[in-house]
Amino acid sequence: MEKILFLVPPNISGADLLNPAPTAKVSLMASGRAVGSVITDMPLGVISISAYLKRELDVDIRLVDFNVELNRIHDFTHASLAEYFRNYLEALPGDAPTVIGISALFSTAYRSLIELGNTCRELFPRALIIAGGNVPTVSYRQIFLETDAFHAICYGEGELPVYELLTAEDREAHAGASPAWITRQKALADQQPSHRFIEDLDEIPFDYSVIDCDDYEINPTIAYYTSHSTRGKSFNIMTSRGCPFRCIFCASHKTHGRDMRYQRLERVKADIARVRCDLRVNTVTIEDDHFMGDKKRAFEIVKFIADLGMTAFFPNSLALYALDYPMLRELKRAGVNQLVLAVESGSDRVLREVMHKPLKLDITRRVADDCRELGIYTDCNILIGLPGETKADIEDTRTFLRTVNANWFRINVATPLLGSEMYDICEERSYFKGIAIEANYKKAVVETGDFTAEFIQQTTYDMNIDLNFVHNTDMRLGNYETAIRGFDNVFKAKPDHAIGMYYKAICLARIGQGAAAAALHERARQIAANGGFWLDYIERFHIPLFEDLPDRFATAC
Repeated sequence: MEKILFLVPPNISGADLLNPAPTAKVSLMASGRAVGSVITDMPLGVISISAYLKRELDVDIRLVDFNVELNRIHDFTHASLAEYFRNYLEALPGDAPTVIGISALFSTAYRSLIELGNTCRELFPRALIIAGGNVPTVSYRQIFLETDAFHAICYGEGELPVYELLTAEDREAHAGASPAWITRQKALADQQPSHRFIEDLDEIPFDYSVIDCDDYEINPTIAYYTSHSTRGKSFNIMTSRGCPFRCIFCASHKTHGRDMRYQRLERVKADIARVRCDLRVNTVTIEDDHFMGDKKRAFEIVKFIADLGMTAFFPNSLALYALDYPMLRELKRAGVNQLVLAVESGSDRVLREVMHKPLKLDITRRVADDCRELGIYTDCNILIGLPGETKADIEDTRTFLRTVNANWFRINVATPLLGSEMYDICEERSYFKGIAIEANYKKAVVETGDFTAEFIQQTTYDMNIDLNFVHNTDMRLGNYETAIRGFDNVFKAKPDHAIGMYYKAICLARIGQGAAAAALHERARQIAANGGFWLDYIERFHIPLFEDLPDRFATAC
């Protein structure tokens, strides 16, 4: 029997885990040490490949998701992630694996992918070692230049390629001949791979037995959503693959292609009903890249979830153009209390000429207003720092967003993902400053004639302070309890957020909680008085934190 070990590296770099930036979300270890927060999303690619192989072959499959494992430990005592990987894998019980598959989704996992490959090659020299997922799909040449640990890398989706590789009489020859597999020789010869898709997604069995679903209830990042307390136990599904859009910053087409493929509606409904009965799940987390690709189908799925008395949850943005009032109303009926809106920019020029994104700004305002009317909390996802964008465009975005009645604004650094048009432009024009291959949405690595990387890094946080605190929409509209919930979410990631404390204190005073307001205001002043990070922003935005709360707030106490 083939013994297959799937490994999922952490979705965070070693540097960001062990030395998080001042603005980063953190978790506290037992020792009191702050480490970067680790995301634990269900590894849907590995789950799907495992289900397909189990149906077709006699295999023993085990999965180690290092995102889950890192969230289990009470303290991180290792010198590096590489040392941690070695110690963990050396202690694995049971027989040595005959096949090792390493699956990496985010570019921040690139370095860990290399380290895991090297460690596995040393510890399990007889194993067939392969890699797949978004990162290897778009960076296979770089990987082979750095290491000889991998026998082959899968291009795009892996169900059919892995099955065909494992059933080949001569695996080395098959990897060399199949266009879906990339070997070191083919990569260095610049041979172009091609996808080997399962066109009918219903062929993939519904089988999540490779994971313990309860492991994915410990994700610290999920708690940062304001609606988290009402979500209950959740389960992740992906009902379609592909996306036809050509956004400059996206590379998902490299893995799933541009043509949409869907599971049949009846299959989706059966899977949802099954997890409700078998696992007592009350929230369905839908991970589709373009869930709204078939608007009627999307409506029927949401309606079915609502009819079952379950809740839908969308960690990814939904296409704004398709979010008309009936769809939003049905989402609300399905318990959707929060949506991430893919606004991306507040500049018409950037949307049209730079991002290639088919979105009109009036739609953003309309969707935010409709969501507010329906009681759906909205986060606007914003990217700044694209090649072709100017400082004036960024200021246009800031000015526009102040007119949008969304609850929160997630200001992110535009990241040059391998495989995206943005990456190709930056590479061609020598715009990279820093290690682009490991960049994330909080670390600027692009510098053009219009801006420096330092400017973008600073401006993302400036806009965060400006839009979410100084010009907080809920405070402007008098929705102080909602504003407080937003600030409380900030404290989960940054307990010492002096600016958030100040604005929460104002809200508390406005709703008549004078004593609590005064106490929080004093705590904010004590933190800020120590100087450093918060004091810089207090001075930059002229926040009167060291003055008494205005009389008009005191009279409400």
